[in-house]
Amino acid sequence: MRLGKKLMVLALVLMLGAAFVLPSMAANKPEFVWKVQSSWPRGSGLHYLQMRTLDFVEEWTNGRVKFERHSAGEIVPGYETWNAVQRGVLDAGLACTCYTMRKDWTSGMYCSAPGLGPVEKMAFYHGTKDVAGTKDYRTAVWKLLEKIGMEKFGVEIMPSAMQTTETFLYSTKPINSIKDLQSLKIRSVGVRGDVFKFAGCSVVGMPAGEVMPALERGVIDAAEFANFFGDVDLGFADVAKYIYLNPYSSAPSNLMFFINKDVWAKVPDDLKAQIREAAFESMKWSLSECLFLDFLKMKKAEQLGAKVATIPMEVGEYLDKKALEFYAKKAKEDPEMAEYMKYYDQFFNKEGYGKYVHFVNDLL
Repeated sequence: MRLGKKLMVLALVLMLGAAFVLPSMAANKPEFVWKVQSSWPRGSGLHYLQMRTLDFVEEWTNGRVKFERHSAGEIVPGYETWNAVQRGVLDAGLACTCYTMRKDWTSGMYCSAPGLGPVEKMAFYHGTKDVAGTKDYRTAVWKLLEKIGMEKFGVEIMPSAMQTTETFLYSTKPINSIKDLQSLKIRSVGVRGDVFKFAGCSVVGMPAGEVMPALERGVIDAAEFANFFGDVDLGFADVAKYIYLNPYSSAPSNLMFFINKDVWAKVPDDLKAQIREAAFESMKWSLSECLFLDFLKMKKAEQLGAKVATIPMEVGEYLDKKALEFYAKKAKEDPEMAEYMKYYDQFFNKEGYGKYVHFVNDLL
């Protein structure tokens, strides 16, 4: 009898287990398996954030989408991720739009353009009145980027990670004035690099792997790269005596998740909606993650001998002014940039949300 009871209990346990496990296994059978590469080295903060986007998609779709994951250089060089997705070498990619500016300058505004903090950017790109009351996060200015992505890169673009503001500069020399800033040889890329040039600075472009050796040898005096927590682990605090933040004119990087247009066309509408929602949720999660990790790494940076400080207000004001002048100049030359700045002016003027921005900054 005891043996019979044990067998009955075992049978019940197996039946109950099957009731929970088998549906889950069935739900996790992928309909799509996509080969994807990030533009960043494995182990870097940027790669970590973008891999989490893939986690969100897999979880949000209940396993209907799975990914074969790669880091920069495993299939193509990091700078070539956008082109590789366009050509179908990769099904999907993870990168920033600094790497798209050779084909479309305006797309770089969606990365680390000075003048917008992370919360303002999310409101500008994903929270204006044309999407109120819906699950569609796409505002008019975001749809402009989607149009650029589809027409010029053959990809569907979604948000991946919204970082905290990028570290203003890692510098081997102090910055106490505008003149000090203009005397530096600065490694910078994208819109930030163009704004530095417009502001009278000497700018050198170079890949991430060359930055720290260049700082050590004195080839450059300062560099911007990404946000605090990722950069400290890469060694930036070891080679720079000064780590400057700029609360006046933030420049957080928007990292993107993008899918080849032919691959995207095969996805059913209900699954497309799930993937978009997952990407949007990943972006929101990433900002809180960056805030938390940045805070913890500040102490480590100072333990390594670097001084964490903010730039003088006059330097921040000067760069913010020069950035707006530069954007206005580009808008006269580029119809896409003119459209972007039209949305910018509508959103940030006194009748829009401009008067509230400083309250958001105070909250952070």
